[in-house]
Amino acid sequence: MSDDFINHIKVIGRGLPLWAQMAARIPFLFLFACEFLMRRFHRRKNLKSSRCHTISIIIPTLNEAANILSCIQSVSVNRHVCEIIVVDAGSTDQTQVLARQAGAKVIVHDKPIENGGGRGGQIEAGIRAATGDVAAIVHADARLPGHEIDRMIAVLNHHPSIVGGAIGCRFDSPLRKFRFIELANDVRVAFFIVSFGDQVQFFRRQPVVEADLFPVIPLMEDVEFSIRLRRLGRCAYLFGNVCVSIRRWEQKGFRNAAWVFAEVFKYLVKRFWATPDAADLYRRYYQ
Repeated sequence: MSDDFINHIKVIGRGLPLWAQMAARIPFLFLFACEFLMRRFHRRKNLKSSRCHTISIIIPTLNEAANILSCIQSVSVNRHVCEIIVVDAGSTDQTQVLARQAGAKVIVHDKPIENGGGRGGQIEAGIRAATGDVAAIVHADARLPGHEIDRMIAVLNHHPSIVGGAIGCRFDSPLRKFRFIELANDVRVAFFIVSFGDQVQFFRRQPVVEADLFPVIPLMEDVEFSIRLRRLGRCAYLFGNVCVSIRRWEQKGFRNAAWVFAEVFKYLVKRFWATPDAADLYRRYYQ
């Protein structure tokens, strides 16, 4: 049994009572078995893909002076990171200054949301400017450990059929209610392959650029991209330890989380027959 498999199992349900951990891990064991068989099948097909050596970290920001230095420092020491690109939406604080001082390349992308603005436009601009074999989207309030970057590169090189994926996150709070949210996040991505932005999304950069795959929408860009990415190949979910702030939960409360999950569900349903209005959703979320 591989160490990576054991580490996956240990992460699932961590922090919950033992009985809850054991119950939560049963469906994932079935999922891992299916994934193992799928990998053997794709290995037989002898799929070819270029090896990955470098990674571009893309950080979308807006008034993140309190977080940007710690975010950049968490990724800057890894040997695979060739550049850190901060795409700023027009901050009025010291975000841009601090990012440059920390060695990041800063791009200002402050277009209106109706014309390519918002987080989707920021990230797409960063992808276009990047040069790494792999791109990873990291939110400013997240901390991405270096060993997780090594795992990204390793899974893409060991499994050529995988085009990208996401990494599991853990909240910076000891409260048990956040352990249940972490477990729900693991279930959503592992079984339904729909990842959010705080679960660091990573991918082979060149195929995404060539297919013009990243959605230039102000909100739900992470959900939409996780769906589109499957057009290019298989997606992996790495049960990991990206540390994410609980600040939005503190600011907006758990009722806001219920609203977000409801809107995500409606977005996924509506895209079967129409293009959801992400700009309208952006206005309702922030106003």
